[in-house]
Amino acid sequence: MIQHSMALTIAQLCRGNEIVPLLAQDPDYTEVAEKILTKKEFKIVGPHGAGGFAEIDEESIVISAFAAAPVKQIIADLARPVLIISTGFDVFNGNEELDRKPLADAESPRTRQMWLDYDACSLPSYSDDVEICLALKGLHLYRRRQQPLDSQGA
Repeated sequence: MIQHSMALTIAQLCRGNEIVPLLAQDPDYTEVAEKILTKKEFKIVGPHGAGGFAEIDEESIVISAFAAAPVKQIIADLARPVLIISTGFDVFNGNEELDRKPLADAESPRTRQMWLDYDACSLPSYSDDVEICLALKGLHLYRRRQQPLDSQGA
């Protein structure tokens, strides 16, 4: 639920007088989670598939914290959101050594090319809040450049 709190905070900062749509997608949402998110103005999209990805455009902010799906791969094929909060080049796969699962959100030539369009920074956190620091460890903020690197020198 940290990513939903993050989405609410970002929406409050960005919205001003405008309504900012908040979309959430996770096939594992419980009824209780869906009720909580709906009360907080989230619209649940694509609960049984990838319908939420169809909503991503150049003005989107995508929060993909520790995804167990190939989110970066899909985003690389769709659009270049203005902001991505993600593990970036790191791959979340639970306990890889014990599970021996294929990588959940692995990097590829397409995703590495996508990251060239973004500037990265770590999410700031206060050192006295250990629980939040541990939860946010590995997450980075990727801001799309106004002009991609490959066209800056042309």
